[in-house]
Amino acid sequence: MIKRTRTYGWFMLMVLLLVPLAGCSGDDDPEGEKGPKAVAADASVFGSFVGKVSGTTAFVAVVATPAEGGSGAVQIYLSDGKGLSELFSAPISDNSFTAKSEDKDVETEGELTADSVTGTVALPSGRTVEYEATPPTGSAGLYELTVTRSGELGGASAAGLGVTGQIALGNRGTGTLSLVDGKRLKLAVTGTRAGDLTHVRAGQVRLIVLSNGELRGVAKGRSSKGDPRGFFIRSA
Repeated sequence: MIKRTRTYGWFMLMVLLLVPLAGCSGDDDPEGEKGPKAVAADASVFGSFVGKVSGTTAFVAVVATPAEGGSGAVQIYLSDGKGLSELFSAPISDNSFTAKSEDKDVETEGELTADSVTGTVALPSGRTVEYEATPPTGSAGLYELTVTRSGELGGASAAGLGVTGQIALGNRGTGTLSLVDGKRLKLAVTGTRAGDLTHVRAGQVRLIVLSNGELRGVAKGRSSKGDPRGFFIRSA
């Protein structure tokens, strides 16, 4: 009887030790909702993305940033370097956005993931096209630059990559852009009405640069009389 009692006591002790471990090993743990998958699904996506707009010669750049009291904000720039230049901004909700351009004639919507931004753009012509943008590599990105009256360029990308260059702002001008990776890109400039580029101020240049060195964008300068002048910029 003494031997059986001791054996039973050891058996009950092992059961008591193993029960808590079994309760922690299942997939139905109530704390499972707080695991890595849930965090990844709920996490907001921030960063820069560049790409092309399907069926057109336009490029697109998307910059998503945190916003106080919200899930973030997004800025989208679209340009074909010859007639189309649109700037959008909107809040981000559940890693998606819907926005109208500053002049209200173009609308876009999109979804953000860590790997890409995909969406559509309803153009002024009424045509709707798709786009996809991915995180830039090398010196690619959205650049905000300034240009002096003598044509000197300077500024940086949304990621902080600095550039310099020279540009001749005329009805048919040219220029160069020197990137941090040593590449020198040639620019072709075409004049347009300053009123068509309300989203840039005098002395400002906005460019989308892809990883292969292709670029699209706009600039606004001033004539010798001080009047604002607009310019479209493409790869030469």
